[in-house]
Amino acid sequence: MRRIEPAYPDLFPVTHVQRPGYLPGSKVSLDPIKLGIVWEDAPRRILPAEGSVPREAIRAMSFARVARERGDVLQRVLERGGSVLLVLDDPETTPADLGFDDHPGDLRVSALLPVLPFPLSDGLKIPTAWKDWRWGAVLGLFPFPGADAEVERRIKQLKQEGARFAVAAPLFLTPKDRHRILDGCDGTGIADELENALFHADVGRGLHALERRAGVTLHEVGMDPFIPCMVPQGFQSNAVRTAAILRLWARRLDQCHEESSWGWRLRRAATALDQLPNDPAVLAMEDNLRVVPGFDPWVEEFTRAVWYGGEPVDSAWTLWSGENGGKP
Repeated sequence: MRRIEPAYPDLFPVTHVQRPGYLPGSKVSLDPIKLGIVWEDAPRRILPAEGSVPREAIRAMSFARVARERGDVLQRVLERGGSVLLVLDDPETTPADLGFDDHPGDLRVSALLPVLPFPLSDGLKIPTAWKDWRWGAVLGLFPFPGADAEVERRIKQLKQEGARFAVAAPLFLTPKDRHRILDGCDGTGIADELENALFHADVGRGLHALERRAGVTLHEVGMDPFIPCMVPQGFQSNAVRTAAILRLWARRLDQCHEESSWGWRLRRAATALDQLPNDPAVLAMEDNLRVVPGFDPWVEEFTRAVWYGGEPVDSAWTLWSGENGGKP
């Protein structure tokens, strides 16, 4: 295991990855750590001879193709109380391939399906072997032609297939990636439109619009737009879930208000919640939520609105989503 800092720490609450991380496959894939793409001819990575695991309970990410070869490391993380986000870079991998029983029981394992947009993807591959487990998806966003309709369609398909959560985040494409994508679509009839999306359009504005579209659709279908289940042993599940929600809203407030955002206050409170051994909702009922570091009156009011609805979350949702209808 090695420590990592994901490109979007507000969306991916992981601290370690099982070395060496991703392994290039037979087709282009998504790396959720950097939210970049991995081409088939990427440099080969060598599996380490040994796998060291921290003694404390950690939040780890593991890629299925690596875990299949080094399942002992994954088992040690779980034995020491850790929680694992398993990236299904090979959707054909089954729980049995990793040494798990057919039923998840109380294992602290969640499966994550990486989803790339067209034209990088050849379709949505549902991990049917994991249907009884907690699983979700990470959607790499980029304003390709028709991306908005595709995001909505895939989220609804994921919900129908049993996904419990989906994280939507901007996809990072290097100039080399963009040229390679364009060259691969030569002669398909969409080259001109694709070139405009890759090199001439306002990518930042398009990404923000896609992220809003994904968030609104996830709310409509009733899926979590964050990872709610990274709960190491000894941690309180509602505290971890609430921390994840606050970090998501911190990101949304930053998108709305930029330098004047109060998102940092939500992140500070979320950091304290992650270590809280008690259910914060019980503390709130006893009017003791203020004892948690970072819970000033505004943060406490925002957190209560996250749980029970109302202001200031309703106003924040209207501002971020750009919609007057529907509440988060």
